[in-house]
Amino acid sequence: MKNKQIAFGIDIGGTNTKMGIFDLEGKLLSFKTIPTAKIGDPALFIEQLAQESQQMLNSELEMKLGDKNIVGLGAGAPMANYFTGSIEHAPNLGWTNVPLKILFEKYFLCPSVIENDANLAAVGEKKWGSGKDLTDFVLITLGTGVGTGLILDGKLYRGFNALGAEGGHIIIPHEKKRLCSCGGMNHLESFLSAKGIKETISELTHEEWTIEKLGTLFRSGDLKATAIINQIATELATGLASMGVLFGPQAFIIGGGVSKLGDTFNQVVQKKLDEHIHFSLKGKIKILAATLSSDKGAIYGGAAHIFDEVSK
Repeated sequence: MKNKQIAFGIDIGGTNTKMGIFDLEGKLLSFKTIPTAKIGDPALFIEQLAQESQQMLNSELEMKLGDKNIVGLGAGAPMANYFTGSIEHAPNLGWTNVPLKILFEKYFLCPSVIENDANLAAVGEKKWGSGKDLTDFVLITLGTGVGTGLILDGKLYRGFNALGAEGGHIIIPHEKKRLCSCGGMNHLESFLSAKGIKETISELTHEEWTIEKLGTLFRSGDLKATAIINQIATELATGLASMGVLFGPQAFIIGGGVSKLGDTFNQVVQKKLDEHIHFSLKGKIKILAATLSSDKGAIYGGAAHIFDEVSK
């Protein structure tokens, strides 16, 4: 194992940060998750991640940071900018003007690449997951926020400022007004994030259900749960219909923690999408489940990304 090339994949989420060590074939060799620090100095948090990663290397691979067989590190975070290597402002983290690439390379002693977390999840699905046989798709991550990663003509699309294809901030028509974490009104994220779905559950049931409970009740045929699923599927499909006519993808791939609602939820979304999308695209865009992992897609993508970058 000592002579095997490996890479780190790291996903800094709004709630937890996941870390994985991968080989060239995409095999997850070691994994750890810790709470994301939302206050204090982000540099101290990156240093903590390096210390945790060193322990993973020691216990699993008999290696240390700086080893020549560590190809590099791919890290995802909300609003991370590939071109600048920094985060200008991430509301879900409370971070402003953080030089993320510099910090990772300082503490991990290896090359790094920084991306929006949903972009990384899309790269991972393209290399090792549901998108490996597709040229054009949109990866949707439903979690603390709603992220989108866009693959066009087989390549990740970032836009001029590396903040393109932010589908979670599409404005959707709705009878209710909801404030998004970014400060905007009625963004897709304000309805389809974990927080947004729980708010919808509370509005319709006057009870506090977990998303897991919602899924269980829906699959058992519960009428309240079915009404909630139909509503959130319609809200999601409304956003996807706009993305569909803009990008003409072969598929939308659904990932993130909320995707644990499962295939039955995806089937409802497929039906709603075909009801809402332009007639020319009805039945032509598939709804697929992310296959790498419902909650580890970005760390797979981080490793895939740095392997690809270094091999160029």
